[in-house]
Amino acid sequence: MSPARAILLLACTFFFGGLFGQSQEEQLAFAFRSQNSLEPTRMIVVGDVISVEKASDFEADKVAAELEVDTRPDAVTIKIRDPKGIRPGQVLYLLEKNLDHKTFRDGNIVGMITVKSVFQTTFFGWQVRGEGYLRLIEDRPMTVALPLDTTKYEEAVLAKKKGDYFAAKGKNEEAIRMYKKSISLDPKFPDTHFALGKVHIKDGEGYISAKYEFMQAWKNRERFSNKQEKLLFYLEYMRFLIVLQKTDLNPSEEDLVKLSQIAKEARLINEKNYEVWLYSFEIAYLQSLRTNLIADGKTARIQKDGWTAEAESALEKALKIRKADFYIHNLACEFFNSKWKEMRGTPKEKEYRDKLVEHGKAMKLYNTGETNISVDLLKAIHLAEKESGLF
Repeated sequence: MSPARAILLLACTFFFGGLFGQSQEEQLAFAFRSQNSLEPTRMIVVGDVISVEKASDFEADKVAAELEVDTRPDAVTIKIRDPKGIRPGQVLYLLEKNLDHKTFRDGNIVGMITVKSVFQTTFFGWQVRGEGYLRLIEDRPMTVALPLDTTKYEEAVLAKKKGDYFAAKGKNEEAIRMYKKSISLDPKFPDTHFALGKVHIKDGEGYISAKYEFMQAWKNRERFSNKQEKLLFYLEYMRFLIVLQKTDLNPSEEDLVKLSQIAKEARLINEKNYEVWLYSFEIAYLQSLRTNLIADGKTARIQKDGWTAEAESALEKALKIRKADFYIHNLACEFFNSKWKEMRGTPKEKEYRDKLVEHGKAMKLYNTGETNISVDLLKAIHLAEKESGLF
């Protein structure tokens, strides 16, 4: 066969494979996961690996540098037959592709990847981008398979959409019923847990149930349908946990630590979102208050200084995005009032007093009258203004 004809044949294979691949019957793979077991795992073949490359957007950490081992994940591109049932956060398994086994039977699992995105290309059809650690097997031809799953993702999405419809109409009982049906079809679908949690919050007395649903969504957060939905969840979860921190007589230290992690991940999704920085500021402020209760001496001072610096940085970034917000200036007044009291008799006293005055003016300016301002806070602002010589 001439080189030109071979190239043409290859191109046609890719082209028509992309057009008609979805109509092919599902192929079963019987893969061995462990050398200690003779029982293969039944899987569905979903595609083939077409490239493996080092993920360039990851930097080697300090531990990896010291060990002289690159621990960055590999970026894997897969050509798939049908995108149905494949979603971000899902784990796919790589099998040694035996070219003599057309039915892909009796393969060995040699790696696994986490799906990051599913997309369609004009020429090659549907593809998946994933991440995994494949340095030892990157040069081998590999088949990609998905374990036979008892969950029904597509049906779960449909039930969730019906629940969204009822929730929008204010029919909470019907919404809860459909959300629970969605969860029964796919228990690890975070979008539904998030939606159900929001409905429980609307009930007024469903905070325990809401917290459970949010925890499930957080546990499976890598499977959110898209980044925007994940960000909305992060914002709602931070808002929810902050309220618990302020109203619970015995606030959870574990939740406070989780809040910092949520804020960090939210900033990675969208660092230009106002609420992301607003909640980052509030969380750092709560952490600084918590430090006074759980530690003392030099350790407490180092920790407190760290949280104070983080709070001030987050506040500054939030105000660059939006200044005309009563809530953030009210919160800033509480923060700087506490710092002013703490720094009395130190070089920092005047700095925090002046910031209290500054945010006090903005708070009064943007107050619509819908929220009552603490009397004690107003007295503190008045005292700061007086000591500043404003009147």
